[in-house]
Amino acid sequence: MDVARQVFVLLSVLVVCWGFERCEAYGKFGFEVHHMFSDKVKQSLGLDDIVPETGSLEYFKVLAHRDRLIRGRGLASNNDETPITFDKGNLTVSIKLLGALYYANISVGTPPSSFLVALDTGSDLFWLPCNCGTTCIRDLEDVGVLQSVPLNLYTPNASTTSSNIRCSDKRCFGSRKCSSPASICPYQVSYSNSTATTGTLVQDVLHLATDDEDLKPVKANVTLGCGQKQTGLLRRNISVNGVLGLGIKDYSVPSLLAKANITANSFSMCFGRVIGIVGRISFGDKGYTDQEETPFISVAPSTAYGVNVTGVSVGRDPVDVGFFAKFDTGSSFTHLLEPAYGDLTKAFDDLVDDRRRPVDPKVPFEFCYDLSPNTTSIKFPLVEMTFVGGGKIILNNPFFTARTQEGNVMYCLGVLKSVDLKNNVIGQNFLAGYRVVFDRERMVLGWKPSLCFEDESLESTTPPPPEIETVAPSPTVSAPSPTSPPPVISATPPPFDPRNSTGGAASLIPLTSQLLLLLPLLAFL
Repeated sequence: MDVARQVFVLLSVLVVCWGFERCEAYGKFGFEVHHMFSDKVKQSLGLDDIVPETGSLEYFKVLAHRDRLIRGRGLASNNDETPITFDKGNLTVSIKLLGALYYANISVGTPPSSFLVALDTGSDLFWLPCNCGTTCIRDLEDVGVLQSVPLNLYTPNASTTSSNIRCSDKRCFGSRKCSSPASICPYQVSYSNSTATTGTLVQDVLHLATDDEDLKPVKANVTLGCGQKQTGLLRRNISVNGVLGLGIKDYSVPSLLAKANITANSFSMCFGRVIGIVGRISFGDKGYTDQEETPFISVAPSTAYGVNVTGVSVGRDPVDVGFFAKFDTGSSFTHLLEPAYGDLTKAFDDLVDDRRRPVDPKVPFEFCYDLSPNTTSIKFPLVEMTFVGGGKIILNNPFFTARTQEGNVMYCLGVLKSVDLKNNVIGQNFLAGYRVVFDRERMVLGWKPSLCFEDESLESTTPPPPEIETVAPSPTVSAPSPTSPPPVISATPPPFDPRNSTGGAASLIPLTSQLLLLLPLLAFL
């Protein structure tokens, strides 16, 4: 098993178990990974004698296998042809240690090398760390993992299918910086004033597979950035092993797959709700005929998927706001400009019974609340967003939990005032519990509630995955029925990270312990 695959499996376990105080399941995966965990790591996680022996990997194995079976059997699918996914599988994982973005395990080159890349609809270029000297992260130990976990770096000379893209090539979007037509095409992609990747463009093979039970191999030639210099957050804890841009420009992976007639010009991403950290991705997926939809537009110079929000209601009471926003999977949280930010947060705050905490200048989240003593659930108002065309999204988990220095429970609304970004951004926290379809042929975004690895409308020949026992269940949110008067959603507080049971005045967990390091960015724009 190659290094990057070990990394993905390891991080899958860490992500799940860091979300729970205790993590148990039944059975074992087909190979042992507990050698990756030192005693120090187990103790720091508070999971002594649990992580190495659990069947958490089996949980992911069963889910992924079940998903592959049912993905080709949608009852109301729009798909004329079988979608494809990465050859390592359609599983994506939101890794808190790496900024809580969604990551996938992919293979590139000949022979194939594996990489752990962030999936980003807010950018276009697919790049990997490459010939980058001291600016590359070579081990996850360098970003906070307590055990040495090496990462692969892309080496064009080691791949027989790699070739340089010259400045004379029409694929060279950075040709203005070329010294001559025969020069190797340079690129630079900036995600913020201080975070960027710089290098040269190459072509190589991305290894894919049909997203069904056959898993038929598919090879695609893609434009790839050889990232020779990374700055800012790319050298700290964000996308340290590369980014797979999913934007609409012609050199993004979805565009290249469609142009080569490998898939339809569409793809889907599912954002977990029950676990909240596990999802899936599928290229060529057009979604369901009964999904809700809204047109999307792209406003230059941005290439993100922009939508018009026509209305918002909080606790079923309309809030007089409407705005243009980007759907961006590269953003962990949602960012809103004034007056939308003030109107939404005030309406939310007015309906929350728990005591609001004083604003802490060290914490960018302004609406945080102390959970009342002896309370086992969080009640928060139903928030619903309406888009052009009438489609609606009900927010399943708009908050995240935290623990104060005294060990008390607090929770925060995961909405930030958009100042540095200068845009409204609908981040992945607002998409939790939905399968979102980016249909670039019809220029629409579609969505439908989904558990990502379960579809109650389908029968499966595989047994359901084993349940994971936890001290406190993960967030469960249910919208009130139309006849139910209280406009409030009740949720069990997510469990806490045992590593952060003590900390600063607002030691935010599980998300913000790492996300506070990336708040100047939080979205790849």
